[in-house]
Amino acid sequence: MSFILFTHVLGCTMWIGGEFAGMLIAYGARDEPPEVRAGAFRLISRLYTVVIGFGALIVLGTGVLLTMSLYSGGLGDLVQDARLWVMILVGLTAGLLVLFVGMPTASRLGALAVASKRGELPSGFEAYRKRQAVVSKMSLALAVTALLAWYVL
Repeated sequence: MSFILFTHVLGCTMWIGGEFAGMLIAYGARDEPPEVRAGAFRLISRLYTVVIGFGALIVLGTGVLLTMSLYSGGLGDLVQDARLWVMILVGLTAGLLVLFVGMPTASRLGALAVASKRGELPSGFEAYRKRQAVVSKMSLALAVTALLAWYVL
């Protein structure tokens, strides 16, 4: 049980830390020339698929295991706690957003960045960049909300 909890917290750290790192990279690259911006978004694409997506997958998997262990560990009464359900539902929403919207958008954005020509970014790049920004901000806000739900509510 303690290893699963450790892995859950590790996944949260990867996910939330990766989101912050990606936002800082995107923010730092916004006034750079197109070649630098393309390189930054190739990096963000890798960060999203390797760190953020993997962290979200770990959190969702270990979250299911931790929830199931409440019943087997004699802590079934804890399932009645509203804080737990806020954490579960908000975290599940955020994780699914990362896996099914964020990762495909990041992959497409990375592919467009690779296809960029010298001096200009391909058409559609800006639309995917804006979508990625919205998805990242939403999933980060939801992940932090899920994390704080247990302590604040």
